[in-house]
Amino acid sequence: MGKITDIVRQKGNKTRVSLFLDGAFLCGLDELTAMQHRLEIGREIDADEIARLQAESEYRSALDRAMNRLAVRPRSEYEIRDFLKSKGYMSEVSDKVCDRLFQLGYLDDGSYARQYIDENKSRYGAIRLKNELIKRGVSRDIIEEQLAECDRGEAVAELARSLFKSCGGDKYKLKNKLYAKGCNGDDISSALEILEDEGLFDE
Repeated sequence: MGKITDIVRQKGNKTRVSLFLDGAFLCGLDELTAMQHRLEIGREIDADEIARLQAESEYRSALDRAMNRLAVRPRSEYEIRDFLKSKGYMSEVSDKVCDRLFQLGYLDDGSYARQYIDENKSRYGAIRLKNELIKRGVSRDIIEEQLAECDRGEAVAELARSLFKSCGGDKYKLKNKLYAKGCNGDDISSALEILEDEGLFDE
């Protein structure tokens, strides 16, 4: 048991305060936690309560950082966990943050994969899309599920049209460029059939 002798707002982070116990610095807490628990000079506090306050403060801080990260662009669960780890948060804190983000609907690897595929399916083939999502920590099952729901035939055909002129209308060169973009053989064949039906190779 000790007595709070000072509570000082931190200069480097005005949303946090430094807590002093019996004249010595004890720990840093986010200001909201300090306010909600009505910490004030002269109050006595024991080690168990201090530990609970620190855990709550760490969680609030980590959640705030994760949400700011997600506000820039969607992220996978792996990316959020990796980010929090890089900031020094323990795995228990990351678990709690990710659970809360799932509850709020801000973290969903299925939605993340679907959005990534929709935004990039006209630039990359299925192989490239899969590899990029694997790098971002999305499970293979989720990736396969989202790729199966995507209309890749028309997406690859659109990609083929964008590359057509740079290939001089040469089907062999176009096929190689599509392979280089990460398209698989079946999708390439379907795309070339669409372009043939449109009469592009007859020009």
